[in-house]
Amino acid sequence: MHSTHLLGGGLLIAVLGWFAARHDAAAVPPAPPLPPAPPTAAGHYALVVQGDRDQLAITHAVAKPDPWAGVPKGLDSPWLLRVWQADQLLAEVPLDLTPFDTRPDRKGGAVRVEGCIVQDPKVALLVNAPRFAGATAWTFVRRDGDREVRLGGQTGDQVRALAGGGR
Repeated sequence: MHSTHLLGGGLLIAVLGWFAARHDAAAVPPAPPLPPAPPTAAGHYALVVQGDRDQLAITHAVAKPDPWAGVPKGLDSPWLLRVWQADQLLAEVPLDLTPFDTRPDRKGGAVRVEGCIVQDPKVALLVNAPRFAGATAWTFVRRDGDREVRLGGQTGDQVRALAGGGR
């Protein structure tokens, strides 16, 4: 076999392969665009949360530059703080209200002391939560069975103002 035959055959295979690759590429639809990456937290807030079983509010905030440590391992609670940017949920922070007496019949009641255990129906706790510059709302909810009860919330501007950051 002559080298020209080998060269011609190789060229024919290359051209057919190129056409086949172009045809396959045209048949494959383009990949859908990736959703935008969620915003990243710029540090965290140390929040003072006060209220009772039916109403919670952030009453003070301190902005911290350190990254948020995340949800404590093993903490699962029906009480939640959610951080929103418009309709996008940025973070969900479970709240440990076990030290407080959150039973419905104890709302507004006095502090109960049993031995060395003190339970108060009034809630006052510190919460660490991620700090998002674009957060527009902070909401509190309690899961009751298959429904959620809204317990209050503030705008992102209100939380930034509590931390001394204004708008």
